[in-house]
Amino acid sequence: MRKAVAMMNTGKNHSTRWFVAILATLPMMAGCSEDVGSLQIFVEPEDSIGGIGSEYFEDGWAVSYDEFLVSVGNARAARTDTNETLKDASAFVLDLKRAPTSGYLIAEMNDVSAGAWHRFGFDLPNAKSGMKTLAPTTAADVDMLVQNGYSLYFEGAIEKADGKSCPPGDPDPAKCVAAPKVTFRWGLAAGTSFDDCATVDGIAGFAIPAGGATQIKPTIHGDHWFFNDMTAGAEIVERRAQYIADCDLNHDGETTLEELKQVSAAEVFPSPMYDLSGSFSGPIETAYDYVLAQARTLGDFQGDGECPTRKVLP
Repeated sequence: MRKAVAMMNTGKNHSTRWFVAILATLPMMAGCSEDVGSLQIFVEPEDSIGGIGSEYFEDGWAVSYDEFLVSVGNARAARTDTNETLKDASAFVLDLKRAPTSGYLIAEMNDVSAGAWHRFGFDLPNAKSGMKTLAPTTAADVDMLVQNGYSLYFEGAIEKADGKSCPPGDPDPAKCVAAPKVTFRWGLAAGTSFDDCATVDGIAGFAIPAGGATQIKPTIHGDHWFFNDMTAGAEIVERRAQYIADCDLNHDGETTLEELKQVSAAEVFPSPMYDLSGSFSGPIETAYDYVLAQARTLGDFQGDGECPTRKVLP
C-alpha cells in the first residue's frame, strides 16, 4: 500500500493444469532443458487488508478488516514474438485476511519457453459452482461466495475517537451524531478481468530464465473504496472514509449496501474533492455505484503494478 501523494522440480509435469497453445512454429531447440524454465503464480494480499492507519487518510479515520474473501483465477499469459499462450481456467475462493506469508500458489508449470512473456492477465470472477480453495480458506467461505455469486466479500470497521455521522449533503454540524466506530459487511458481484499487467516500473508481463524459475504475484488491494478518483494507473490519490459514516442513515453503527444505494454520489463524493469520471463499468449515481466501481479496480500485479485493461465479467 502506498501513501497517498498528498500525505503519504524441473522436468515435465504431465498432471499440470496448465497447457501451452502453440500458435506458431517454435525454434528447433525449443523444449530442450536449456530453452525452458518454470513458472509459479501466487495470489497475495496487499498490506492494506491487514488494516490501514489514520495517517493514510485525509479525514483521520482508521480501517480494520475482519474478513476479506475474493474469487480469483483464469490466469493467462502470451508472447507476442512466438504467439505462444498459457492459460489455466482454474478459479479459487481465497481468504486474504488469513493468507499464508508467501501468498496462495494457484498455478505452476514446467517446460515454459524461456524468454519474455509480454502479456499477463487474470480474473476476479463472480463465484460459481466448482470453485476450488486452498487452506486456510474454508469450505464455508467458498459456499458463501458461490451461493451469492460474489466476487468479493469483506467485513470491517472505520474508527475515529471523535468520529461523527452527518446527513449526506447537509453541512449543518448540529445534525451530526457521534460515531466513533462504524462497521460494514459488503458482498459484491463485481466480476472483472484484468489484462496487460505490468510492474510499478512499467515492465509488462514477466520473463522465464532458461533452466530457471520465475514467480509472479497478482496482488489484491483493500483500499480502493477510499480513493478520491477511479485510478487506472499510478495511485496518485487521497483516501477518505467519511462517506461510510455518513451513509449510516439510521445511526445503528453499521452502514449497509442498501443504505449506500439510497445516497446520491454527489452528496458524499463532491467535486472537486472527488473525480469519479474514470469508471469503466457505468455511471456512478449512488454511493453503492462508487463502491462497486472501485471493487472492479482491485486487481494489481507484483504489489503496486497495474493491470490497466479491465472488463466487466457476467
